[in-house]
Formats: sequence, structure tokens, C-alpha cells
Amino acid sequence: MLRFGALVLCGGRSQRIGKNKAYLLKDNEPFISIIVNRLLEIFEKVVIAVDETQKYTQIINNRVKVVEDKRNYYGPIEGLRQGLKISQKDYIFVCGCDMPNISKDCIIELAGYIDYSYECILPFLEKPQVLHGFYSKSLYTKIESGSYFSIKGLLDDVKVKYISKFNCNIKESVININTKEDYIKFLGGANG
Repeated sequence: MLRFGALVLCGGRSQRIGKNKAYLLKDNEPFISIIVNRLLEIFEKVVIAVDETQKYTQIINNRVKVVEDKRNYYGPIEGLRQGLKISQKDYIFVCGCDMPNISKDCIIELAGYIDYSYECILPFLEKPQVLHGFYSKSLYTKIESGSYFSIKGLLDDVKVKYISKFNCNIKESVININTKEDYIKFLGGANG
């Protein structure tokens, strides 16, 4: 088990796809179940940041906690704020609920770069993969005291370590589903 925390962001409105992305299916299993179960294989507990708790009560158990966004329309930065607020770990791994191919090997490899001199450790594949990385607990006070409206805005003010070479299949791990077209393409190419 990794000694860090895990956070899945599920507070989005899913406007481009028209339905809750956490409950899209891969092999008849909701994305959120796939992601949480995979994370529970390497983390002691998983926190899910949501817009409305009642949408996720069926997945809550002694190892899965749900926190609700307190500020509406702030996007992923609010979910990150809530996750960091309740975390008792020095770092948390953060991903989206629309990433059903998330790889344990890639998360473990990324965790190997944590040396406590950076506030954030992210893959960099053409651009930073902000929803597939480790964030320091110390960022909570920065988010709380600053006027950040996006994770990308936060990254401009913190020390980030970008990783561009991986032994794992990072390109597969960071795939996220944003549109109906993305989902159709994903289902056509999904390998189970």
C-alpha cells in the first residue's frame, strides 16, 4: 500500500456528455467503481469529492469517504480543496471520475518521484496532466487563502515536478472521457 491518500473528483456537471460521467459503463461496470476499486488496491482509503452526496451513497464504505463541494461552480479546484482539507496524508493522488483506464503501475511509478521538495508531481504529455498526479497537503492553505479558480492557475504559483518519461503506459492511464464522441471511441477501442 502507498502511504499517501487518493482523491477522485466527481463534482463536474458533465455538460459536454450530457450524463454523469462517473456512471458511464466499461464492461458493464460504472467508471467510478472501476477507478475506486483500482485505487483501493494501492491506497488504504479513497475520498470522492462530489457535487451532491446522495448521488454516490451506494459506493460509501469504511474505506471510501465522500466529501461534498462547498463552493458551487468552482470546478476541480473545489474538489481538490475539499480532498486536501480532510486528508491526513502528506500527499494525495488526484484523478477524475472519467478515467477508467487509470493504471496502478503508473500511480506507483509517479509516487516514486515524491521527495517532499515539490508540492505537485504530474505527468507531462504534451501538456500537464493535472488530473493524474500527486498534490501536497500544504496546498490546502494556498487554495484556501488564494483566489484560485482552476488547478492550472494554482500550478503557476507552486513548485511542480513534471515527469515525461515512464516505464508504464501513461498515455493509456491518463485517458479521460469528456464527450459522447470520446465515449464512443473509447468503447470501440476498450480492451476490457
